[in-house]
Amino acid sequence: MKKLLPLGLMAALAAPLQAEVSYSNLYIFGDSLLDSGNFGFRFTNRLGDGSGDYSVGDYARIAPQYLAEELALLSAPAAAGGSNYAVGGYETADILNAINGSGLALPAGGTVVRPAFLSETPRIDRRALVLMDGGGNDFLNGTANNQATIINSARTLLAAAEALHGAGANFILFANLPDLGKTPALQAQDLGSPGSAAAASAGAAGFNSALEAFSAFSKANLVPVDLAGLTAYVADNASAFGFASGDLGGFDQRYMCFSDAGNDCIEHPVFGIDGSSPNPDRLIFNDGVHPTGQMGAITGDYLISVVSGPQQAGLIPELGLDVVRSQRLATTDLRRQQQAAPGQQRWTISGVGLDAERMAESDSRSLHVGFSRPLSEQLDSALVLSVGDHELESARSEFAATSVGVGGVLSYRDDNWLLQGAAGLSVVDYDTLDRQVKLGPQTLTASGSTEGFGWHIDGLLSYELLADSRASLRPALGWRWMKAEVDAYAESGAAMANTRWGEQRRDSQVLRAGVMAGLGLGESLRGFAEVFAATELEDHDETISGRNRNLGFGDYRMPSYREDGEAYVEGSIGLSAALGASAMAASVEFSDEKEGRVALMLNYSRPF
Repeated sequence: MKKLLPLGLMAALAAPLQAEVSYSNLYIFGDSLLDSGNFGFRFTNRLGDGSGDYSVGDYARIAPQYLAEELALLSAPAAAGGSNYAVGGYETADILNAINGSGLALPAGGTVVRPAFLSETPRIDRRALVLMDGGGNDFLNGTANNQATIINSARTLLAAAEALHGAGANFILFANLPDLGKTPALQAQDLGSPGSAAAASAGAAGFNSALEAFSAFSKANLVPVDLAGLTAYVADNASAFGFASGDLGGFDQRYMCFSDAGNDCIEHPVFGIDGSSPNPDRLIFNDGVHPTGQMGAITGDYLISVVSGPQQAGLIPELGLDVVRSQRLATTDLRRQQQAAPGQQRWTISGVGLDAERMAESDSRSLHVGFSRPLSEQLDSALVLSVGDHELESARSEFAATSVGVGGVLSYRDDNWLLQGAAGLSVVDYDTLDRQVKLGPQTLTASGSTEGFGWHIDGLLSYELLADSRASLRPALGWRWMKAEVDAYAESGAAMANTRWGEQRRDSQVLRAGVMAGLGLGESLRGFAEVFAATELEDHDETISGRNRNLGFGDYRMPSYREDGEAYVEGSIGLSAALGASAMAASVEFSDEKEGRVALMLNYSRPF
């Protein structure tokens, strides 16, 4: 971000980081795709010892571990006292049982190693995040083998989510089932039993359709996780992800596995564990149905995007508030003119450059044309028209907007008292809303556009304590209100991650007290300064509604922004010079709110 002041000044103004959205806990329920090692191992490849022997070494991380790391939360196995209750081999009934039944146990009637989750945690913290999957083992074990049993499995998984919702879970990441027919196990089985893969694909699709249909009757806030869409996208673009693809000996390399120890898949002759050049990172699947560590990392990135996406979209109203701030600075220029030279009729042109950082870097450039005229001996008025370009950039998003606005200023004088008010409306075109979705070595861009509005009302009461030809001093009290509204919009371009985001709004309400001073520096040159102690009164958590555009699930809500009201200092310093009847002014406004905000204003005015 371009800086308008030296870095030393910015460091002096620095404030604590904006409080980002955070979660208190991560609870995980499901099967082997989410199991972080409840019974001693994870369902992925080992990392080896560096010599090419992949039968030893730690297990590669799985997707939930990447999410937990990003959120600075734990995902240790529940059997060891952690919060991950997913177990390899669990059917949907086992998942429900681990939540509110007999407890956590090995599949098929194993010994209970921990009581049911809700017996230990009857109330879930409202800031907790839940991740859940299931259904695959219902098919692999033959429990789900026709329409009725498939529907029952889907209902059981939804019942598990409902149980957690009833205990207070507000945010449930709810995964659908990957295409079972597109796994090494079913592709190998299809060689001897043609039609097996197609039947498995149809069953998984039916299960997902049932999840979507019955979710409409659920009270739980289900945030869809499209594992089916992700695995299909990676398989369709395998080469771009560095995975082996294409026909090899009459078999699709995408569905060859790293290890055929379970005799359920065709091991890759080159990259398999017994191949000529073992490398699990070149394969999507570790065995018949489980992903390699590299695929787990890609899935972890996708999970992170599901959680961070609402926070990225939640920055758009912040860009809207910067639009409002730019317009407010133009009305501030007019207010100062009316304060310094009351009763004059002038036109003004001014430029404003605003740089700010609040969880993201923003850059606004705007042009303003104003007209001031007295309405009476005590009352001055002004009108200002504005246009601007605005940008906001974070680690995972780039937003750009243009704006047009209109504002007004009124100044009322009564002896030493001066009451000034300003108001403005901006119409904002958010023409570029790009959100990045990282998937391993690839990055997708979810793009959209929308429109919005911004308003501000600014009041300032001051008293002229000292005034002569050389110096002036005014104590002042002020109140400021700003609001940004952003319309709903739909993304495209990011495959399974495209989302329709709902309407948003952001409010800021500030009280401030300080002093305004002026000092003559010569016949035609004058300096001025303002310093205020300010307090942001808004203090709340924001959420945003979303809907996955590829799935049949309904709207969900996720945390998008956290506003912590705080005290800070804002001020300005500048010079004005008379050039005959005309005048020029330059000023710098600064604030140490959050990570700081700096604006440069240039102004030219003359009578008309």
